[in-house]
Amino acid sequence: MGAGVYFALELWPRWQPELQRFWEGSRDNASWPTLVLSFLLLWAGYYFAPHAWARILQALKTPAIDRGKLRRNWYTTQMGAYVPGKVWMVVGRVSFLGSNGVSSVKGFTALILENIYMMVALSILALVALPFLSLADVPLAVIIVLWISVGLAVLMLFAPGIQRRIARAFSHRMGTDIEDLPHISHRHQVSFIGYHLLSWGLRGLALYAWFRGFGVPSSDPSYAMVAVCLLAAPASWLVALAMVFIPGGIGVRESVRGLLLSGFVPGGMAVATTIALGQRLIVLLVEGGFALQAVIHDFLQKRYPVKMNHLSQLSHLAWSMGTAMLARLGLAKPPHPINVTFSVTMRCQSRCKTCFIWKHRPQGEELELPGIEMLFRSIGWTYFFNVSGGEPFLRDDLPEIVRLACRHMHPAVVHIPTNALMPERVEELTERTLLAIEEEAPGTVLTIKPSMDGVGELHDQIRGVPGNFQKLLDTLDRLKALRESHKYLHVGVGTVISRYNADRLREIIEFARSLDVDTYINEIAEERQEFYNIGSGITPQGSRYGEIMQTFKESVARQMRGMHLLGRITTAFRLVYYDLVVRILDEDRQVIPCYAGILNVHINADGSVWPCAVLAYSGEMGVLGGERDFREIWDSHTAWKVRRSIRRGECACPLANQAYSNILLHPPSLLKAVWIAVRGG
Repeated sequence: MGAGVYFALELWPRWQPELQRFWEGSRDNASWPTLVLSFLLLWAGYYFAPHAWARILQALKTPAIDRGKLRRNWYTTQMGAYVPGKVWMVVGRVSFLGSNGVSSVKGFTALILENIYMMVALSILALVALPFLSLADVPLAVIIVLWISVGLAVLMLFAPGIQRRIARAFSHRMGTDIEDLPHISHRHQVSFIGYHLLSWGLRGLALYAWFRGFGVPSSDPSYAMVAVCLLAAPASWLVALAMVFIPGGIGVRESVRGLLLSGFVPGGMAVATTIALGQRLIVLLVEGGFALQAVIHDFLQKRYPVKMNHLSQLSHLAWSMGTAMLARLGLAKPPHPINVTFSVTMRCQSRCKTCFIWKHRPQGEELELPGIEMLFRSIGWTYFFNVSGGEPFLRDDLPEIVRLACRHMHPAVVHIPTNALMPERVEELTERTLLAIEEEAPGTVLTIKPSMDGVGELHDQIRGVPGNFQKLLDTLDRLKALRESHKYLHVGVGTVISRYNADRLREIIEFARSLDVDTYINEIAEERQEFYNIGSGITPQGSRYGEIMQTFKESVARQMRGMHLLGRITTAFRLVYYDLVVRILDEDRQVIPCYAGILNVHINADGSVWPCAVLAYSGEMGVLGGERDFREIWDSHTAWKVRRSIRRGECACPLANQAYSNILLHPPSLLKAVWIAVRGG
């Protein structure tokens, strides 16, 4: 505001004659489309501005923070640059990081690194333009100072001592003590600098388009003015940074830009500075627009939490799917997994014929809540959170585990299977879990799926516990009663089809339809290291499974016509999955590309990270513990080798959770599912 008052009262009266002469001579060359292009370039520059900040936090191994929340905080706190000393910006970012589990030391370190690498990036950008300053009629003293400043800034890359001195200077000014900086790999440094170069390069091009839009003639040679505009943005920022107590650097930045560009503009310094001040208004509009969008988003999040959560889920899902295809080819880092399975315990009271976990002593200690919270923070967002076991309801803290998952991973669906041997306990813990979800992530669906491998005595025989079937029915009654008062509770049953019940599947399916449950799912029994059942021969042949499922598929297809669209889409995916199972079992190969270890991950109770439950320990990517978090394992060389093995087709299985993700990224299968859903059968 002070700069605006000074310009209006002091500079405008003196500069008005020169500005009027300039406009009369350049009016015919002015171009509205070029001014619009300038705005778009400026918008793009600010869109990429937070990327380096996010990468710095990742390099410092801070807990994962939702990408959208991080960007919104960056834009709102960026407006703090207009407060003397940038107090609001520093306090706002450090406080935000603190609320997301980042220590104040790491928060200040991230701010320091952002400024250091921004200076390096801007100095590299300036190197492109400095040789052309002689064409811009810039005083020799200014050119010499710029060369020295740029040289010192670039030297920071190769002189850690200079970085440490600058870090100490920054930290003391911020009221903290950071005596040293963590080791940052060259790969990370290239990433920080690259995003800063992209953001500031776009802003420099926006400045060039802005001057050309006002009718400033092209220079000779034509690229000289472009180069100087690329220099003007970083040079003005560096000067404004040195004069940190000037709010936003308004007036200082524009004077530097006017000085550097005065040689290209008829009317000299007065006209160049005035045009630069005009762009400052557009900068304020762009920065304010991004900040306003963040404020509106947060308001809508509080006002309409369910709808906003669903929109956020869809945007994250689209991003992960797009990145996954590149990651499978080794061209990008793996995205946030859209399906996270966490075995909360390996304890189980069942004595199933298809799973022998109960015969083996659990390996290692179960992760406790502090370690689980660190795990979920490190994973960040996911779409589907599948709680597994053992028997999940044996853990007293199951509701708190789900609470932490909703707080840090924001899943759209939480799925918990159960052997239904403890009806009262399942009811109690489910109700507590529902309350935790409603507090942390309104709109998230909770699906409880008791297992039903047969009707009556057959179920008890397969599960190895007399009376299990009656307890299953009791559990379902209790869950359906809870469903009446909790709209986001879905109750289902699931059957594992093995050689023990394949001949009676029709009977099981008919009985399941009489239970008034939301979903009935059946999956093929698999030999997995996780279940210690390798060599058990429990999996029925593909041809036999296909014969059994054909009747089921025809019945489901008829029922689809009465379903709403979402239910039809879900059912269509299952129908496609059933066809895939038959082919995988018959051909013993990956029928469609597998994205295990990219879109899906399985964390065992002992902290082992697997691409899927079938590969389990043979495909182990790493083990959580100490300072080693999920993201480090997920991005490790070992994980890359596991993904390469999967990409080469060295394994094949009909794992249901994985198959649904694979269908999403296999166009023929996806189109088939969409066609079935639209057609209604």
